[in-house]
Amino acid sequence: MSDEISRLFQEELEQLEQFKSRCSDEQYQGNALMVHYADIARIFEKNLRSMMKMTKISDSQQLYLQEIQQELEREIEERIKVEEKLAESYKRHRRNQFLLDLAEGHRVFDDSAWNTARQLMLYLPTIFHVFYLRFTGWCGKSLNWTAENAAEVQTDIDAMVDNLNRCQGIVAWEWDEGIGLLHFALPKDTKEQQLAIGTTLKKQLAVRFPRIGIAVGIAGKLGAFDRFAHYCKQARAAAAVGCRLWPGMDVYHYQDGGAYQLLYPLADSQDTEEFIERMIGNLLVFDRENGTDLLPTLEKILQSPNLKVVAEEMYLHHKTIVSRKQRIETILGISLDGFDVRFNISIALHLLRFRENILR
Repeated sequence: MSDEISRLFQEELEQLEQFKSRCSDEQYQGNALMVHYADIARIFEKNLRSMMKMTKISDSQQLYLQEIQQELEREIEERIKVEEKLAESYKRHRRNQFLLDLAEGHRVFDDSAWNTARQLMLYLPTIFHVFYLRFTGWCGKSLNWTAENAAEVQTDIDAMVDNLNRCQGIVAWEWDEGIGLLHFALPKDTKEQQLAIGTTLKKQLAVRFPRIGIAVGIAGKLGAFDRFAHYCKQARAAAAVGCRLWPGMDVYHYQDGGAYQLLYPLADSQDTEEFIERMIGNLLVFDRENGTDLLPTLEKILQSPNLKVVAEEMYLHHKTIVSRKQRIETILGISLDGFDVRFNISIALHLLRFRENILR
């Protein structure tokens, strides 16, 4: 047997040994397909050793052996990639579900939760900032989970979650139409530092994942695990309120929402719709049917200390504002001089901003 043929045989045997070693890896223990591939490799090795005893081997036979070897290698490589992808997906799902249960208050941080965190290899910071990355669009359009490209959208989101979790001091999980995120914090970190971190996250993700639009909501205070769900919901509310009231800012802090944070959970209820209709419904209809703008005037009247200031801000004559005030009172059947009436009308206007975002 020539030296060249001996060398080729030896290379084939060494590659077969590598295949067998990979197939017997612990992560594939009990995997029927990997066992099957290992059996094939052993049979091929046996046949190859038998052929080595031959004094001659033709070039065509050697080429055939190489083709079989390459095909076997491709099959094993592809299967390993699929297995690794499935394992990563399962791991992501378990982490997501665990953190989601905690964020929504379905589970508390007791000894069992800490054990689960260790099993999932979650390295949770003791003190942290809580962010909610709310998806605002994909490829410049509104996010549509029922569209044909839903699978492609989900692939981008999974990649974003994985990318964030590879960053030191960050723990991220998919949460409804966004991503929950914990970021390592120091005890004396300020609101300004929280906003700076949120802005940096926004910029970095825009570069790495340009197809996904996000807005960042930030919880009101530094987080701790005894109130984990509370701070997570604050971050989510900050993003929701900010996107409705100040679209385009993209980074929103819970404290900046003021009383809006208390009104936000009520905004989309049937009771709220009926309250708005009862308080200012007639005025909405009047403006729509007559092409007037009495609703913004009403808001100015409620926000200003007197009608003279309203006139100055709207660049109108004082008598014009007095006339508009009287017309508004007639349409609504109320007087705007009473505290309770002004309070109720103000609440209705704020709720309307959530529902339709038409007042500025």
